[in-house]
Amino acid sequence: MLSFSAFSQKDHLSSQAGRANVGIGVGLPYGGIGLRMGTNVAKGVNLFGGVGYQIADIGYNLGIIKDFESKGMAQFYLSGMVGTNAAIKIDGLPQSSKTYFGPSLGTGIKLNSNRKEGNFWDMGIIIPIRSSVYKSDLNGLKQDARITGLTEPWPVLLVFAYNFNL
Repeated sequence: MLSFSAFSQKDHLSSQAGRANVGIGVGLPYGGIGLRMGTNVAKGVNLFGGVGYQIADIGYNLGIIKDFESKGMAQFYLSGMVGTNAAIKIDGLPQSSKTYFGPSLGTGIKLNSNRKEGNFWDMGIIIPIRSSVYKSDLNGLKQDARITGLTEPWPVLLVFAYNFNL
């Protein structure tokens, strides 16, 4: 029974060592709204870099994803990255526009394509660990009488993208 379940695992092309992918989407791994490129350095271990548009400037992240084998087309993954994980932009106060850097942790699901082996949808959540500098700047802006309607950042961010096998 044990050997039967081991052989029923599916080895998806998107998880095989030596495979590379490029994706377009939204979320920190994609630099905000942008692109992510990754390569599998081992089976189920992907090193990636993403670059895109953050609300205040260019955003980027470098990180690692560990995905887990599954019997179906969906694969669970864990991720860790470092790079842009917060931004402030105040209309009319360009000097307040800044991006902030730090680590972020995430989890999600890869939905492997039935039509094109190696391609996949990426849906996940990211928890940014925001810097004390960001928190201090945000608190300072809350005290500024010129600024109204300041919104608090979400503690958990979303990821949604499509990736192509290279």
